[in-house]
Amino acid sequence: MNSARMIFKYWLKSRKIFILEFIFLLFSTTCYTITPIFIGRMVGGLDPNLPTSTNVIGIVFNFAMVLVFASLRYFFNRFARLNGAEVSSRAVYYLRTDISNAIYRQSFSYFDKTETGQLISRATSDIEETQQIFGMGLTLGLQSILQIGGIIVGFFIFSIELSFLLGVAIFLSLLLSYYIAKKLKPIFLETRESFGDLTNTIRENIVGAQVVRIFSTQNKELQKFKRNNERFYRASVDSVKYNSFYMPYIYVIMGVITIFTLFIGGIRFINGTMNLDTIITLLSYVAALGFPLMALGQIMLAYIQADAALTRVREVLESSPDIEDLPDAMQISILKGDIEFENVSFGYTSDHRILKNISFSIAAGKKLAILGTTGSGKSTIINLIPRFYELTEGSIRIDQRDIKYYLLKDLRKNIGIVSQETFLFNKSIADNIAYGKEDATIDEIIKVAKIADLHDFIIQLPNGYDSTVGERGTRLSGGQKQRLSIARALLIKPKILILDDSTSSVDVETEYNIQQALAKIMKGITTIIITQRISTIRGADCILILDRGRVVGFGTHNDLINSNVLYKQMYETLYQKQMSKVKKGESV
Repeated sequence: MNSARMIFKYWLKSRKIFILEFIFLLFSTTCYTITPIFIGRMVGGLDPNLPTSTNVIGIVFNFAMVLVFASLRYFFNRFARLNGAEVSSRAVYYLRTDISNAIYRQSFSYFDKTETGQLISRATSDIEETQQIFGMGLTLGLQSILQIGGIIVGFFIFSIELSFLLGVAIFLSLLLSYYIAKKLKPIFLETRESFGDLTNTIRENIVGAQVVRIFSTQNKELQKFKRNNERFYRASVDSVKYNSFYMPYIYVIMGVITIFTLFIGGIRFINGTMNLDTIITLLSYVAALGFPLMALGQIMLAYIQADAALTRVREVLESSPDIEDLPDAMQISILKGDIEFENVSFGYTSDHRILKNISFSIAAGKKLAILGTTGSGKSTIINLIPRFYELTEGSIRIDQRDIKYYLLKDLRKNIGIVSQETFLFNKSIADNIAYGKEDATIDEIIKVAKIADLHDFIIQLPNGYDSTVGERGTRLSGGQKQRLSIARALLIKPKILILDDSTSSVDVETEYNIQQALAKIMKGITTIIITQRISTIRGADCILILDRGRVVGFGTHNDLINSNVLYKQMYETLYQKQMSKVKKGESV
């Protein structure tokens, strides 16, 4: 789909209003085309051989007709613009909705390879760039085309030879528009790309402000910003250079047509083959031609700008998510929580496998601890269970059914995840806890907050559960954010609970309290934990040992401590680190 088709597609989402606007513009253009005829008669119809009263009556009548058609044109044009505003506003509304939905439906892999700043730019400033063509382009574009058509018809009626001259002039102006458009398209595309990079640079500097200041790299980041800003500036200046050709060119064309009209009309008037009122009518048409020609130039510019923006927007709209519901995917009515990996292999890129032939199973209601070396694939395993990524090989089954055959919404609704990197919204504590269950009662929120050992802290705040956490939870400590994330996951009452080192930022006493509270509600919930806490490891029903993407051990603590060399080494290392922290009084 090209940009022109895309623009009409969104205009026609309000088809009835669009047609109504076109009708009003047609009436307005008819009045616009008829008016020069009465202007010509008003001046050219004067005859010194007639009585003064007759001439005055003729002037008054023609002047009145000019006023009548001008008034009618005003009203038709006004109603057309009102309908056009409705059509254009709805078009931009639908476009914003579609790009938001397109972003929301994308899989995790899409965000892995797309810069956040570019996405923000496409969903905001790129949409803003389309507003002119959706708004001005609709009413002014249709109006200009109809007016030019009406003027050509008027010229053809009064002078066939001059109508051909007019056609040549219009053709030359359109040819120049096409030339400028070819030059401007890559420049405007560069403008949008550079603005996206500029947005991404600003976003990184805001989000990573602490890192920038820790390493004192403000000057380095400032230079990066200057390069992107300079790139955007240059592209903007180049666009103005080419666009500046159009307006002077239109004035030249208007002047040439006026001169030829006076020259040919004067000769024919002398020969007695053309009346003065016809010449004035044709000159009025020439004067009327200036507005639609200039308007088309502005619309051309708006279209090229919109085309560059819509090209980037279409990349998002036409991006299909890697993971979608299969046609025969089923709803989940009851989920027990049996999980089985069978020969699972996976890589974030086609040339590098993170997991290699992983096979294990965990019964419903049991607790699995995952232990492994750095980069061994621990987090990847838990990302595959909710089907955030598609497997390269093998299968994952929950309750003896491949997860591909569950509806994604139902699958993820039954899985609670507490990530190591906690993200919170700039809302109240209650809203963040209830994020996955908007109809949650305050009693339900308080219950899970107590389980996460967060309630006592919350009630000490001035606004209690209505206290705002700040952007990304900046008003909370790392441990408090983790506990809030645990409460959020528990509120949806998942059948499978995944904890990715979720208590790494809390002290021993708090972790103990959380574990004790979790133990009461985790009965019947299949729990998968990535952890370095030896107490959690030893309390698991089974332990999965990973090394370089492969399973190198699976069993209970007692089974592995005597039979698995890697597990024994890792366990002893963790034990020594933990004891060292305990002696120093640090959080473990």
